[in-house]
Amino acid sequence: MKQLDKEKETIEYQTNEEENNNGKEVAHDNENLNSEDSADIDSSHNISEDEKNVESDNSNEEKNDDEGEIEELKNKLKQKEEEANEYLEMAQRLKAEFENYRRRTEKEKADLVEYGKEQVILDILPVIDNFERALETQYDDNGENASFKEGINLIYRQFKGILEKMGVKEIESLGMMFDPYKHHAVMQEEAEGKKENEIIEVFQKGYMFNNKVIRPSMVKVAK
Repeated sequence: MKQLDKEKETIEYQTNEEENNNGKEVAHDNENLNSEDSADIDSSHNISEDEKNVESDNSNEEKNDDEGEIEELKNKLKQKEEEANEYLEMAQRLKAEFENYRRRTEKEKADLVEYGKEQVILDILPVIDNFERALETQYDDNGENASFKEGINLIYRQFKGILEKMGVKEIESLGMMFDPYKHHAVMQEEAEGKKENEIIEVFQKGYMFNNKVIRPSMVKVAK
């Protein structure tokens, strides 16, 4: 009987030891699991921090790239603005040069026209002189001569009217003081009651065209 009780106690002791050992192993396994989980969490945290760092670096690189592109665009815009200003200045210079050329050619054209008119008028003036000489000629007072003189006078007035319309004016000379710009003195003579350099006789009438002397009067002046 005692032998059985002793065996029973032995079996119970062994059972308790096994249970204690199993408990310790379970606890140890739990500790290992907890340690592994903690390591996994730390690893996951480290990975997350690395990912954040990588994203931050990528963001900084993208920002730097964007800033570089913006700066490049600004430089290109500035270059284009300078080119546009150069083209504008060139266009303005060309416009000014063309305007000067146009004015110059218009003036030259007008001067050429005026010169052509002047030459025609100079060719006509001797004809006017001859008409005036013809009118100064004394004719017999008969009907035929009177009609002839009247015809010459009519033609003379027509010529004078045409010249006046073109801007031709006769230079006043007789009784005027000598003006070297308008008169050409061919003789001087003592004249009682006349001032020095006063025109006392006109040999050939002078004319102006648009306020320009085209033929000075040929005159005699008093000493």
